[in-house]
Amino acid sequence: MPQQRELSRLYVDHQRVQARIGAGVSAQALAAWQRVSPTSLTASATAWLAAILTVIRRERTRSREAAASVYRLHRALETGYTLPPLAGESAGDSVTLGELREDWAQYTDAPHVELPDDGDAVQVEEIEWPEEDITGQDAAAQTSLVVTGPVRAHQGIGRVSGGDQRGRLDDAFLEELESVMGDAGTSSAGAADREALRGGRDLFRDASRADPRVIGWARVTDGDPCSWCAMLASRGAVYRSREIAGIRGRTGRGMAPVEDPEGLQKYHDQCHCQTVPVYSRTAFLPDASAQYAQDWRRVTQGLAGAEARAAWRRHIDSQRRERRRTT
Repeated sequence: MPQQRELSRLYVDHQRVQARIGAGVSAQALAAWQRVSPTSLTASATAWLAAILTVIRRERTRSREAAASVYRLHRALETGYTLPPLAGESAGDSVTLGELREDWAQYTDAPHVELPDDGDAVQVEEIEWPEEDITGQDAAAQTSLVVTGPVRAHQGIGRVSGGDQRGRLDDAFLEELESVMGDAGTSSAGAADREALRGGRDLFRDASRADPRVIGWARVTDGDPCSWCAMLASRGAVYRSREIAGIRGRTGRGMAPVEDPEGLQKYHDQCHCQTVPVYSRTAFLPDASAQYAQDWRRVTQGLAGAEARAAWRRHIDSQRRERRRTT
C-alpha cells in the first residue's frame, strides 16, 4: 500500500512537472507572438519562429531529463532494478532508493522526505538510453509552429482582407484582423507546448520499447482530459502480445486489450497526458484509469463504433462542464 501511494503520487508529480514545462513554453510563445505584425508577417514571424524554436530546444531537454529521472525511480519501485543516469557515468552497479528519490525531487521543486526504505539498494542494469533525434524533433517543431502560426495567420488575413475589401481600415476589419492574429497566436502556443514535451514523451516511448522488463503501456491522463484521452486511459494496460497478457484466443469482456500501442502515443496540442511503461500484469495504475474503464462500459453499453464514441464524448464533456462550474 505505501508503494501504491508513492506510485500514484509519482504519476501526478510527473504530469505536473511536464505540464509546467509545456505551459511555460506556451506562455512564452504567446507573449512573443504579440510582436508579429500582420503588415510584415513574413519578417516578424520569421524572427518569432527562431526565438521560440530556441526556447523549445532548451525546454525539450528539461522534459527529457525529468522523464529519465522519473523513469529510473518508477522502474526501481516496480521491478527492483533501474537504469544508469541519463548523462555521465554510473557511480556503481547499484544505487539506493533514496538517491533516486532525491534526484527526482529536484524536478518537482519539493524537498525529498526521507522514507524507511531509502537505504535499500537497487541494482543498475547497463541498458543504454536511446539517442535523442534532435534533427527530427527540430523539424517537427518547425513544421508544427509554421502551420499553426504564420500559415494560419496568412490564410486568415487573406480571408478578411481579400477581394473588394482589400486595404480597408474600418473598425470591423481591424477587429477581424485582431481576431485572426489572436487565433493564430493561441494555436501556435498550443503547438509549442506539445513540441516542448516531445523530449520526455519520446524518451519514455523509445526507452520502454528497448527495455526488456517492460511488458506494455498505459495512458495516464491529467485532471481534465478530453474524451479521446479519457477513452485511451479507460483501456488500462495495452500489452506487447496476447501471451504476455495471458490471453488465449479472442479478447473477451473484461479482459485486458492487446493492440498496437502506437495509439496511446498520440497527443493533441495542450494535452498533458503521459504514456507510462507497465512492468507486470498486476502493475498499479491510477484510480482514474479504473474509473474511466468502468464508466466506458456503463456509458457505451449496447453501442459500438461512432455511436459509442459519441455517447462517451457527451459523458466526458458533461463531467468537464460540471467540474468547471464547481471550481
